[in-house]
Amino acid sequence: MAKSVFVLIEHRKGKMKPVSREAIGFGRELAVRSNSTMTMVVLGEDIGQIVQQLAEDLGEEVLAVQTPTGLDSSSEVYCEVLKQVITEESPFMLIMAHTYLVIDFAPRLAAMLNRGFLSNCVAYSYRDGRFSFIRQVFGGKLELEMSFRGDPPYIVSIQQGAHPAHDLSPGSAPRVVWRKIPVPAEAIKRKVLEVFEEEHQKVDLSQAELVVAGGRGLGSKEGFQIIHELAAALGASVGASRAPVDGGWLPKEHQIGSSGQTVAPKLYIACAISGAIQHLVGMSGSRCIVAINKDQNAPIFGIADYGIVGDVFKVVPILTERVKGVRQ
Repeated sequence: MAKSVFVLIEHRKGKMKPVSREAIGFGRELAVRSNSTMTMVVLGEDIGQIVQQLAEDLGEEVLAVQTPTGLDSSSEVYCEVLKQVITEESPFMLIMAHTYLVIDFAPRLAAMLNRGFLSNCVAYSYRDGRFSFIRQVFGGKLELEMSFRGDPPYIVSIQQGAHPAHDLSPGSAPRVVWRKIPVPAEAIKRKVLEVFEEEHQKVDLSQAELVVAGGRGLGSKEGFQIIHELAAALGASVGASRAPVDGGWLPKEHQIGSSGQTVAPKLYIACAISGAIQHLVGMSGSRCIVAINKDQNAPIFGIADYGIVGDVFKVVPILTERVKGVRQ
């Protein structure tokens, strides 16, 4: 029987959470490298809509597991159900996004299965038929490469924004397998009475495909205005390193880095950002990085695909006008 990489799909009100698209992309890569199949796992009671959407849009196998009403927000239920699924299906690996839900239940699940759990990974390597995973430690100053001992299944969560979610084109003809798994009453330690949703951030940079970010070199809130103008011309989101946020030039939700958001857009334009490791942690997974800085020795050029050595106050307005001209 072929090995299978399971990807847990988080969902809400019949729709997949965007972060699960990143997990799917990561799972696909691992499945291809290990000559495995990939299966998306959906837990819940009323999951027909999302299961159909996943099967049709992505063309991958879906394992739809029905659980009792209102219990799919409980970490105990996730552990009990996934333990049974994994024991019976014997997947090679379980991939999940590193969310609050996963942080709550995954260590317990790993202990129940007597397996290891590597959390918040940003990348992987594959050598001699063996996977190892990369985690960032000490605020992103170091990268730690770790691998599993013993037999599969292996349990891994990936950092939000560390893997691009785009280019999830449909795969082969979809197959849906339905399972219904009861949960013993004694396994339920908590009961969810009501779900309160916090106000959404005005900016969710982790899902942005285009980001224009500014740094300390812009000098002031007024100087930062050129970043807003270029972003508006491109239809991009606005990001920043820590200094502009600390200076009150724009809200905390725009900060990118180890103490802010992690992004992996198709295009990342870094303006007057030197490239401290704390910032690189949050954006190095971008597909194409363009750096604009007057210091030719700035660390940001070390990871940039394209670099412009020059004054941002001269370069950025020219880019903005060029973009506007193309779009007219």
